Amino acid sequence: MNATSTGSLTSLPSATLREVSLLRIVAQGLVSATSAPEVTEAVRRQLAIQGQQVSAVPHALLSRTTGTGMTDVEAAFACGRLVRSWPMRGTVHITTAEDHHWLREALVHRYESQAYAREAQLGLTPAQVDRAAETALALIVEQGPVPRARLMAAWQEAGLLAPGDGPGSVTAGSRRRRHLLLRLHWQGVLVQGPRAGNEHLVVDATRLPGPQSGPGGSGGCARGGSGHRAALAEIARRYATSHGPVTAADLARWTALPLTQAAQALEDAVEVTRAVGYAAGEPSPVERGLVPLARARVEEGPRGALVMAGDGAGAPSARERGTTMYLREDLPDLLSGSRRQAAATLFLASFDELHVGYKDRSCLTDEQGERLICPAANGIFRPLLVDRGRVVAVRPVGQGLIWERSARRSARLEADVDRAVRRMDARMAS
Repeated sequence: MNATSTGSLTSLPSATLREVSLLRIVAQGLVSATSAPEVTEAVRRQLAIQGQQVSAVPHALLSRTTGTGMTDVEAAFACGRLVRSWPMRGTVHITTAEDHHWLREALVHRYESQAYAREAQLGLTPAQVDRAAETALALIVEQGPVPRARLMAAWQEAGLLAPGDGPGSVTAGSRRRRHLLLRLHWQGVLVQGPRAGNEHLVVDATRLPGPQSGPGGSGGCARGGSGHRAALAEIARRYATSHGPVTAADLARWTALPLTQAAQALEDAVEVTRAVGYAAGEPSPVERGLVPLARARVEEGPRGALVMAGDGAGAPSARERGTTMYLREDLPDLLSGSRRQAAATLFLASFDELHVGYKDRSCLTDEQGERLICPAANGIFRPLLVDRGRVVAVRPVGQGLIWERSARRSARLEADVDRAVRRMDARMAS
């Protein structure tokens, strides 16, 4: 493809921005053609779904499934099919039990050095970390899944925390408490599983499928292992399949990988999905997202259309990699058959992947919309109302709708927003 690119979605014509947004909505599983039959499969397709706000997780999962309700979400965590942890960039995500350890191992090097430095600042020794792990696992053997407060109490009883360092405290000791919890999660000792109220209980992560069951195989998925590159390619494949169109900068933001490594992973993913025999023998390969990836570029000029690369197009040059977009090859056709659903009004969770899953999300909203979604710029996001591919309102819990100032309110839009909210509220109650 000879077209040059602007390198950013922001400067594109509104029609092209909307097209990219609708493509992403389809890829995200938010229409019936790409939605999953149950919640574990929805998470598997995305590899990881933001799980920072416990109450928002069911909303995000139900948005990507058909015919499911709250009881299905509860069951998936209760039986151990889904887990909550810090598998990448030090941020809470939901993964399947099968994907947790290999994903964690492939990306932990991106933040563990900073975590070790913080550990030294907090005065924690390796022996204390080991004792915290032993205490936690012994408690879980004795009592089963435990609340955080019970775990903190056990650490206090073991002399690892001072009496005033329990939940809610803001002392230096409370930072030790939080660090120990995170450390044992990204080390692969603990994970969070069954839901109890607005909390996921802590369970033993050593019983989950090991990292060798991932794409790196016996070579391991960790940096320096022979399977690391394969693991990064699988991360890129699932990300591009479930989030595309995306750039290397989007993947770098999602994983905290360096930009050059993210670009290489996407190219590796394209090659993997175009290999002879790819997905052969797999049941319903298209439904499971086992489809070839393709490259696309946005042309400069007043039209600025997104143009798919032809079958004979080679890998982009080093200069082009930063502006090349990656997506599932059949995505334009899927949008063609689902355009009405993609453009319909969607009520999405706070921290939804359609918003937080990208570095460049200007196709979904602008700076004004970003301030509406996160008014305090403190990382706390509000639930979204999206119509025709753009954010039109937010719905903070207990506050009702707050409309985006540029939204073209109409009787049709207000009725559709109300219907979308009521429909999701009903599913969350089922």
